[in-house]
Amino acid sequence: MSSQHGPDRHRWLISYADYMTLLCAFFIMLYSVELLDENQYKAVQEALDGMFTTSSQQLLPQPESATTVLEDNNGMMPLYQTITQQLQVFIDSNELIIEQEGEWVKIRIKADTLFPAGGWEISDEMMDIIEKLAITIRPIPNEINIAGHTDDVPISTESIVSNWDLSALRAVAVVRAFELFGIAPQRMAAMGFSYHQPIFPNNSDEHRLANRRVEILIKQGTINQPWAREENIE
Repeated sequence: MSSQHGPDRHRWLISYADYMTLLCAFFIMLYSVELLDENQYKAVQEALDGMFTTSSQQLLPQPESATTVLEDNNGMMPLYQTITQQLQVFIDSNELIIEQEGEWVKIRIKADTLFPAGGWEISDEMMDIIEKLAITIRPIPNEINIAGHTDDVPISTESIVSNWDLSALRAVAVVRAFELFGIAPQRMAAMGFSYHQPIFPNNSDEHRLANRRVEILIKQGTINQPWAREENIE
């Protein structure tokens, strides 16, 4: 019984005190780590806040116009806009219609504007339009298709035996005029469609007038070909 009251009976207090000391040190360490992380987070957050508040105009991109977006994507709208702006006077006078159709920019001219009835030679007074078209198109090194269209009224003369001939001859006449004004012939193709691709049903004079046309189709996008010739036309 006397051994229970010896010097060893309070030894467990020493172990308990050591345990509590270690536990306290552990929690102090955790708290220190938490403070360190929080301080680091605040420092990063303050730096980011400063970047986005004081330099927001430099960091955030400005809204782009629809024209810029289209230019970055495929170059379609700038070609259409360039041609439209340069030919606006003829658009306003209803001598030209310019549209986008798939990968092509289409310039539509009424055949009655360019040619005499049943004829395929471009009238002298209309050569100004052809020259302006050529000057506009010439610097653009893209493929050009010229398509002739007629209405469904049959034609048969000594030199033109069908609507196929008339539509093709009118397209060729525009090609030759473009070549005269400096557009490289390698870029161009002439096609005749007769009356088989009408815009409207051929059921009225107004519709037939619209169907008699020449269409100049310019392929959109970048084409690396040595086609565009910069020549001084006298």
